[in-house]
Amino acid sequence: MDTDRAIEALLFYSAEPMRVSELARILSVSEDDVKAGAQLLQTTLTGRGVSLVMHEDTLELRTHPDSHSLIEAHRKEELSKDIGKAGLETVAILLYRGASTRSEIDYIRGVNSSFILRHLTMRGLVKREQHKTDQRTFLYSVTTETLAHLGVTKLEDLPDFNEVKNKLSNTLEMQKEEENENSGDENKKAEEIHENT
Repeated sequence: MDTDRAIEALLFYSAEPMRVSELARILSVSEDDVKAGAQLLQTTLTGRGVSLVMHEDTLELRTHPDSHSLIEAHRKEELSKDIGKAGLETVAILLYRGASTRSEIDYIRGVNSSFILRHLTMRGLVKREQHKTDQRTFLYSVTTETLAHLGVTKLEDLPDFNEVKNKLSNTLEMQKEEENENSGDENKKAEEIHENT
């Protein structure tokens, strides 16, 4: 697949900004190749409903500014609806777990949470901040608006707070253990292949 099309697919799937260095790693190309692919993609999207925003070393797909009134009308309609089961699950995870990455939320829910996180962020129920120790990812957390909406002044007032928080922590610990085991198995296979060659 051409680099520009691959960038478009990854940005659409992630539904959040991605760094040039991260795209280069995923695509196994140089950062210059990513920048060239991004330039081509930007040209390809000219006059379309979606545009590529390039800011410093970050790329993101956004709706074209010309569609502002259309998007705003749809947004108002969306904001008047309930957040649904997916929204409730995601908010519950963030309430009990605290600030979490998208991959942690995905693991707990068992599905991709990109779109619901974007929806909750638009509604002001969730905020997104750069991860302080891993610049490649973002942390999501609930806002004071969420707490006010629930009538809660502190998280500890939530039902079974400590019990649920511990269960979520244990679930993510299991994920990390699985990842470490899989990583160890891959390293072992690589060593075996190296020894046999």
